[in-house]
Amino acid sequence: MAKVRPIVNIDNKPEFHLENELFQNEVLRPILKMQHDITLKVFFNHINNLGIVWKDLKKSKKNQCVENQLSKNIQFKNLVIGIVVGQFNELEMNKYLLNSREYNKRILQMTIQRIVSTIK
Repeated sequence: MAKVRPIVNIDNKPEFHLENELFQNEVLRPILKMQHDITLKVFFNHINNLGIVWKDLKKSKKNQCVENQLSKNIQFKNLVIGIVVGQFNELEMNKYLLNSREYNKRILQMTIQRIVSTIK
């Protein structure tokens, strides 16, 4: 799976970056980039199922909606995390399981940023 991931150009310096940052930059970011269109589809389907009329929301409300769904809606949070974790190879999964709580926070924060940066 790692071979089809897009390259994210980040200057990783193991001597300066924490292990969590290296995992984020080398594994999480490329997967989030690769899965971005799927994540957007899942998000808009979720919003639609909730009965939220997205086009009627102002940008600030859209941003708030994204943040609320990815911070408060447990089922949706788990779905988004699963979209990412499902792309791990065995070594990445082993590393993820050692600190899954921290990586889940990073996955959700980066997903919020990615969705907010693409909405109109």
